[in-house]
Amino acid sequence: MTPNHRSGSSPRKSISYRGRTFSNACLSCEDPANCCGSSTKTDFDGATPTKKLGLSRRDALKLLGGVSAVLAAAPFIAATPSYLIPQVPQTFEPALIANTTDVPVNGSTIFWFPFTTDPTYTNMLIHLPPNLAQQAGSEFVAYNRTCIHLQCLVSYLSSSQIIGCPCHGSIYRPTDGWPIVGPAAQIGRYLPNVELKIEGQSIYAVNVNLDDIGYGNTTAPTW
Repeated sequence: MTPNHRSGSSPRKSISYRGRTFSNACLSCEDPANCCGSSTKTDFDGATPTKKLGLSRRDALKLLGGVSAVLAAAPFIAATPSYLIPQVPQTFEPALIANTTDVPVNGSTIFWFPFTTDPTYTNMLIHLPPNLAQQAGSEFVAYNRTCIHLQCLVSYLSSSQIIGCPCHGSIYRPTDGWPIVGPAAQIGRYLPNVELKIEGQSIYAVNVNLDDIGYGNTTAPTW
């Protein structure tokens, strides 16, 4: 699917990383849910920070208004039962993300889960080659793409069989999402893995820990 670029802009068509050039078609896509989520990707395809730094004047005023409202309501909130406060979801409805024949061996594809509202919720399904599948104990693995360093979007690089971040050079193992090179390795936390369920040729995303996105976790996945 061809990305729809914002009119009047000059989108970057590629980025350079360690002497190689990678496509960056999704960087200026106006509707990333429809232009990045349906095709197989094996190189960097939109590795920009998922969070913009700074606040506009309008957002700052909204934030100040919200803080004032919270402070005013604090005495009442303290006495409010916890079941009246929205909780972070812990489980989600399974979502069909691909068929086993859709992703070639040593290839990957991008999918959205559990939401389609922000690039933070893009994930990658990797069809591990035999040598890596044996190490992982599974032919298919999936991770959230948000780097635990500064929340750029990582991708699986089939040529070198690694998960790489183009922003600051962090590299993760595709077998378990553990960072082995770069600033993410100094943090030392796994990329959040997406729990999968395979029924016949259908691959479903079942669950992911939202609290881990952008920060990683200390527990290795069990495929």
